[in-house]
Amino acid sequence: MKKLFVQFYLLLFVCFLVMTMLVGLVYKFTAERAGRQSLDDLMKSSLNLIRSELREIPPRDWSKTLKQLDLNLSFDLRIEPLNKFQLAESSMEHLRRGDIVALDDQYTFIQRIPRSHYVLAVGPVPYLYYLHEMRLLDVALLAIIAVSLAFPVFIWMRPHWQDMLRLETAAQRFGEGHLTERIHFDSMSSFERLGVVFNQMADNINTLIASKKQLTDGIAHELRTPLVRLRYRLEMSENLTESESQALNRDIGQLEALIDELLTYARLDRPQNELILTTPDLPAWISAHVDDIQTVNPQRDVSLVQLTPGHYGALDMRLMERVLDNLVNNAMRYSRQQIQVSLTLNAGRATLLVDDDGPGIAPDERERVFEPFVRLDPSRDRATGGCGLGLAIVHSIGHAMSGEVTCDASPLGGARFCFSWPVHVSQNLNAPA
Repeated sequence: MKKLFVQFYLLLFVCFLVMTMLVGLVYKFTAERAGRQSLDDLMKSSLNLIRSELREIPPRDWSKTLKQLDLNLSFDLRIEPLNKFQLAESSMEHLRRGDIVALDDQYTFIQRIPRSHYVLAVGPVPYLYYLHEMRLLDVALLAIIAVSLAFPVFIWMRPHWQDMLRLETAAQRFGEGHLTERIHFDSMSSFERLGVVFNQMADNINTLIASKKQLTDGIAHELRTPLVRLRYRLEMSENLTESESQALNRDIGQLEALIDELLTYARLDRPQNELILTTPDLPAWISAHVDDIQTVNPQRDVSLVQLTPGHYGALDMRLMERVLDNLVNNAMRYSRQQIQVSLTLNAGRATLLVDDDGPGIAPDERERVFEPFVRLDPSRDRATGGCGLGLAIVHSIGHAMSGEVTCDASPLGGARFCFSWPVHVSQNLNAPA
């Protein structure tokens, strides 16, 4: 609200200041200028009369003569030596011509007495002092108006700002996956129509998500049904050789794996789903799971090289199993012999590392490997298997856990995948699963 208040207030104040300056300029070039000109004429006439009286009188009697004159003035009239005043050359030239010179800083008028080094000084004149005070009063008045404008601006803006905060909160909650979030403003609110449009947008998004879910589930069901029949007929067929049967079974298995990966990726993209959180002994689970992977894949050396004991918070173990399996399977696909797994806990942040001794990934390609259906040439292509969704799923899980997954160079010479998440965030997490 502070930024919006300052912007609106400055705009209003600048507009008011411009109008005030225009009115002041009109006043200055009319009333004030006319008053100043009248005062100058009056002073000129009065001083000329007095100077005429003093012209025939010796200088020693000037002061006495001035006292004898009953002028009944509201300001002081005196005779001063010319050198008492520090004047510019232009002012001196006016004095030599017999003109009246106004000393604004002293609120005084002076005129040179002919054939002398004295001047007739009048002042300080109250009117000039009044004009100076009026300028100070104008500045003070502008300051008071500037302060007073802040109150109506704040009073007018406060309900609008509260409505904006409500709209921001609703949009933020909706973006976090609370798809039932709606907002309703009063009929007198300026944001009523915006609230209606927001609710319509939310309803349309809900409809699209539901349609996407229905489409995904329907496609998966329709694809799996013929695959099951195809596998059954393949088993019953007697016209295929053993190698042909194995090849067909492998292709069917890859199709089933692709469907499973697509369904998993689609589910992770549904913001209304929530994690099923438990508090497992993650180090023990990692150790047992890595042993199982090594048993199933004796052709690779899969080892757990670092394991930090501790509390890793509440986790969805289905997703953690998918993360570990996808990262290790990716390493299996491209490694030569060795795969290393590490689990560390440091300053409230957990990190799962998977290293391989394969060809590695070029630095400019390390961000692209997390995009769906991306395979890097020449080493990471369809010949190595997979459908290009494994790392994309890991990336989506990292986003769901408020964490991240990155790719870097491994000390083994291949690729290192680092999956990290904040432990304190995962303990109270509502995110897609």
